[in-house]
Amino acid sequence: MNENKTKIIVPYGDKSLDAFIPTSSFVFEGKLKKFPSMKNFEDTLLERLDNPTGCEALKDQVKKDSKILILIDDNTRVTPVNRILPVLIKYLTDSGVPIANIEILIAIGTHRLMTEKEIIEKVGKEIFKKVKIYQHDFNDEDSIVDLGIVEVDGMKFPIHVNRKVQQVDYIIGLGNIIPHSDAGFSGGGKIVQPGICGSATTSATHIAGALMKEIPLGNIDNNPCRKGIEKVARKVGLKFIVNVVMTPEQEIVDIFAGDFVKAHREGSKLSAQVYGVDIPVLADIVIVSSSPCDIDYWQAEKGLASAYFSVKENGYIIFVAPCFEGMEHNHPRLREWSQMTYKEAEKAVKEIPLEDACADLVAADVAMANARIREKAKILIITEGLSDEDIDILGYEKFESLQEAVDYTLKEIPNGKVGVLPRGGDCLPVFR
Repeated sequence: MNENKTKIIVPYGDKSLDAFIPTSSFVFEGKLKKFPSMKNFEDTLLERLDNPTGCEALKDQVKKDSKILILIDDNTRVTPVNRILPVLIKYLTDSGVPIANIEILIAIGTHRLMTEKEIIEKVGKEIFKKVKIYQHDFNDEDSIVDLGIVEVDGMKFPIHVNRKVQQVDYIIGLGNIIPHSDAGFSGGGKIVQPGICGSATTSATHIAGALMKEIPLGNIDNNPCRKGIEKVARKVGLKFIVNVVMTPEQEIVDIFAGDFVKAHREGSKLSAQVYGVDIPVLADIVIVSSSPCDIDYWQAEKGLASAYFSVKENGYIIFVAPCFEGMEHNHPRLREWSQMTYKEAEKAVKEIPLEDACADLVAADVAMANARIREKAKILIITEGLSDEDIDILGYEKFESLQEAVDYTLKEIPNGKVGVLPRGGDCLPVFR
């Protein structure tokens, strides 16, 4: 290797891509800090169930005849559900709750339904055999009930939620806390909204995030999207959460259990440390991998949000995103919304009723984030899952190799400064 060149490597699905850049141009590599994994997971989880944050012990909140609904996330999330459920369910049955009184609802949100194989991998074979498991389908209007409206910062949030919440006495949510470009961080009340809600509710919270002055990645305190999520979850009846913070290698760092707001806030503090990456200077060119959010563009765009906070105005983002399952599931209007500028979409969403499911305001939120990013920097993409038509609609330019894209950008910006985000899908850039 030429001593004046630095080799950079970024994930691409289960493979990696590499390229050489001038050493003098290399300004940062957003590597996550190392955190030790938790020892004695089961003992710690039991201790947190008995000594939760912000509320009394779980066993003191449930009764022997309580019907309990456990909400879990889907296969787009890495929450170690198959480790948590056996401990949690045994704790509940040891507390006197019959196993027949416990049900699981997979909080799909607006994602595609899971296959039986995926469900078994998520919950484990034993739980799959002995506990009733359902999937939320936001398109099934018969499964949705209207619980009225809540208001946050002058915005109204209709509560359309899976009717199973009315058939139980106590709701527990599981989750994993990582930076999130709408809600600030995942976890907490997100398992309810959008997890088990209808399109109107999900539209309301997403548009609240889309209309903020800035993409609210890592922002909880002044975020109407997060506030709306939590008001909805409170009204629906979420009582208790078990959330984890994990390393990039999916090792558990800590467990946060208890009140779904108070415990989540504590977990978010740790998540910001685990996933925070220091950005010493904004780069002319940011190379970002969508990893670990590679399944489709809907998930992969999270990488672009990280790059957005790391790149200079009128710079370049080189987006490494396999998008194995294409552009999206259940959101065909993403293509239409993606052709608009941010201002055009902003004007349109303000005129559309939240109940208009056909408008697909959730897709509008994703498209508006994309518009913000591509209006700040030109986006080049290396992908195999998106068609040329998809890429054109998104407003990107396709390159066959990372090196080709790097060479092109350095030709456009001679001596340009280059930054790298190897895990754009879940990192939190912090510009000092």
